[in-house]
Amino acid sequence: MAFIETGTYTTGMTPPLPYGIVDTTQMAVVDAPEKGCEKAIANTPGASACWVQTDLHDPVVTAHSVQVDAYCMEKAPFPGRGPNPPDGMSTWDAAQFDRMLATGHFGPRRLCTFTEYELAVAGPTANHRFIYGDTPDPKRCAQAESKPIGSRGTCANAETGLVDYGAVISQWVHLDPQLIAWACAPGRACRASGSARLDATEADGSLSLTYVVAGGTHRVQTRQAPYTPHTFHDHGQVIDSGGCDSWGWDDGPAVCATPDRRSLDCPSHPETEECKAYALEEARWSALRSYCTGKTMTECLNRGLSAATGEKVNVCPESNGTLGPGQGR
Repeated sequence: MAFIETGTYTTGMTPPLPYGIVDTTQMAVVDAPEKGCEKAIANTPGASACWVQTDLHDPVVTAHSVQVDAYCMEKAPFPGRGPNPPDGMSTWDAAQFDRMLATGHFGPRRLCTFTEYELAVAGPTANHRFIYGDTPDPKRCAQAESKPIGSRGTCANAETGLVDYGAVISQWVHLDPQLIAWACAPGRACRASGSARLDATEADGSLSLTYVVAGGTHRVQTRQAPYTPHTFHDHGQVIDSGGCDSWGWDDGPAVCATPDRRSLDCPSHPETEECKAYALEEARWSALRSYCTGKTMTECLNRGLSAATGEKVNVCPESNGTLGPGQGR
């Protein structure tokens, strides 16, 4: 995992933004809008990349100050090797993955917050526009989700060692107060693709929106700004598993962890009970990643949640085990 030290950092894009935008919301017929890319770039001062923008409320996060406690982040998107799972994840799936990690069955791992994701993928001191640098170069990253994760060593952040994030597929993360503060500052929409405000709360004071999708993809035609960690969108709040057999958002989870002193102590004292417990948690995580390689996220979640809760779990009871209409990429 990559380690990010406690500190105050600046993360986000410094204007002018590098995108020439083809706005599909103004088109009566959307037919091969990427043909407008060359003109959009030429007509936008400082533009070097194209964004065929399909939703005007999925913003690019501009430079702002953040504070983080020390944390770790998986260097490669889950499951860390092999192709990205073919079915992706929905809001419901993100909640189930979050629930699975929260049991502690797989150690101190948890879903990253957006701020943690953005900071680690861009680099805490480098703060690159894209995972690999400041100049867009899509050829540095895989152009298909079916290619093995990390298959192109050039699709990486030199400072943190993270690969592929925000450049091939997007990742589910926790919405956090620092992102809300940026998004809801005066003059900003305080929302992503949904109509609800990001700062909306429930009666108990908890956020109405728990999860957002961080980072762009390799696609030029996309809701989020392509190739960058400095972007996000939402799919609304978690309700239940109803209709899960027709879902299939092509996003994965971003996994972080709170630093665990056992990782430093146990190599010297593996015989202690707490170190044996730590070794077991790490072995469980390794086994889950191996199982999930090449499988759907539904299969992965069923295996992981069943192991973590001690009872058989089916996250999508409507599914017959195959990808239905609208699923996959």
